[in-house]
Amino acid sequence: MSDDDERLGRPDGHRYDAPESDETRVSKEWTYAVLGLLVVVLLVLIATGKVPIFVG
Repeated sequence: MSDDDERLGRPDGHRYDAPESDETRVSKEWTYAVLGLLVVVLLVLIATGKVPIFVG
């Protein structure tokens, strides 16, 4: 192992991950926002009875 490999390695065996780019971070933010909005809409539909959960 070279000095560079030892510097980047951690005692638990994982290697250093570079910080993500701004473009990747913004893309993830939009993805999580859309997913959150979808969950909220689904919860509202369930609460109003438009989407039945327990049929019977």
